[in-house]
Amino acid sequence: MTRIAFVFVFLLTFAPQRVTAQTTPDPERMTAALELLEATGATKSMDAMIDAMLSGFRTGAQGAGASQADPTVKAFESYMTRFASYKQEMLNDIAGLYAREFTAEELRAVTTFYRSGPGAKFVEKMPQLMQSGAQIGMRYSQKMVEDLRSGVAPKP
Repeated sequence: MTRIAFVFVFLLTFAPQRVTAQTTPDPERMTAALELLEATGATKSMDAMIDAMLSGFRTGAQGAGASQADPTVKAFESYMTRFASYKQEMLNDIAGLYAREFTAEELRAVTTFYRSGPGAKFVEKMPQLMQSGAQIGMRYSQKMVEDLRSGVAPKP
């Protein structure tokens, strides 16, 4: 029963929800937004985030006594694979969000920053920062698995 509860909690917390666009963004803004995402390394960051989440969950689950064959671990891996399959769609949706909120000129200015020295350094450091953040997440994943296995109900 706790495994079913875990999958339910995971779905509510991590499963992507389809967000429909209110308006179609201007093509020039959309192009600028996609260029910004490329400059920030969003695709690589998303891949790194998924890898970090998988690694963190596996480590947390192992720390809580689960094996790689545990159905909870298998379910998480399956959902993360599906999550990864939405990557380009998510990037397009994010670009659309940016394109609706910023002008093409503003987006190009931010892109210029990310291609500059400090911006490029930020992009370069992002995977390391995400990995360190994932280690923090591992501690909490392990706590969550332990709570689920011991029957501790989530706090409202």
